[in-house]
Amino acid sequence: MKKYIYCVGLHQDGGLNILNKFLRYKKNDHILIIDSRIRSKINEKKNIFFVKENLIIRLLNLIYLSFKIKKEDHIIFLSGIPPIIKFKATTSIVFQNANLFRDFYKVNFYKWFFSKDSLRFLAFMYGKKNIENWYILSPIGKKIISKKLKKYVNIKILDIFEDYKKNESNNFRKIKYDFIYPASLMEHKNHKILIDSMILLSKENIFPSLLLTLDDNSYRQINIDKIIEKYNLKIFNYFEPIQIKFQKIYNECESLIYMSSSETIGLPILEAYQNGLKIIAPKLDYSQQFIKPHFLFDLNDKQDLCNKIKSCLKKRHDFLDHDNKNFITNSNTISLYEFFSKII
Repeated sequence: MKKYIYCVGLHQDGGLNILNKFLRYKKNDHILIIDSRIRSKINEKKNIFFVKENLIIRLLNLIYLSFKIKKEDHIIFLSGIPPIIKFKATTSIVFQNANLFRDFYKVNFYKWFFSKDSLRFLAFMYGKKNIENWYILSPIGKKIISKKLKKYVNIKILDIFEDYKKNESNNFRKIKYDFIYPASLMEHKNHKILIDSMILLSKENIFPSLLLTLDDNSYRQINIDKIIEKYNLKIFNYFEPIQIKFQKIYNECESLIYMSSSETIGLPILEAYQNGLKIIAPKLDYSQQFIKPHFLFDLNDKQDLCNKIKSCLKKRHDFLDHDNKNFITNSNTISLYEFFSKII
């Protein structure tokens, strides 16, 4: 029996981070099918194949795999999108993208319809019947996916929280920035709200330092240099495509501001907890499912965010211990080790 791990589509941010965690547990006989955009970031050499991020090439690759993979084999789709082609083998999927079901189409139907989001949504709804085993990375994810899989009951949660225990060695850090917001430029990440809030604070003569993590194209797209100059803001940018190196930047930051309106997990919140940062997060279910952030704000109220930033700055030296919430302790929760050693 051969075991295939299909990872095409995972190439940035949380998806890439999750992929790296899974790769730590993979065995030598697992056959990896990886997105070619991360070729330089993958150290694996054995049993690995790269597929270009092209719709036609991906479809042809799936057709090829459907013939190649035998009934006794097992293929798991880490990208979260089920295949539109039926496989003879056992099929499993790890769902990790709650944004697939956000109501973007209600805001701007034409923009949504001609975007990749609509294609992913249609592929999911058509291909869900081709999956036997469903794995979710969070309670929120399970709640979302259960509504879409009403007749599917085999849904289990993978426990990744064990990887994010607090690192006590980070208690003594050399702080360069008041806040960090590690996120790529997507509509639901709400960079504009954060920048507008920094402008509001500048009018109160408050200038906290903020570190963003945008690639060069995204940084130019939001035209932030002119805003920085106009309002004398202390906004900086650091982009490192390799997650391992990026982790070091947390040691230079006092607090995390997280702005996303929709997440299955919200990995930066867990990373901030692990590295001892104070956390400001939206008052949404996903942000409170693992740990308790220091400050919660209304994402629709910029002044509320400003108030929480000011409160966080005042409590600069008052580190409150986070209350760990147990991930989920029931029969439907399994560890990554168990997942790789027993299931695939």
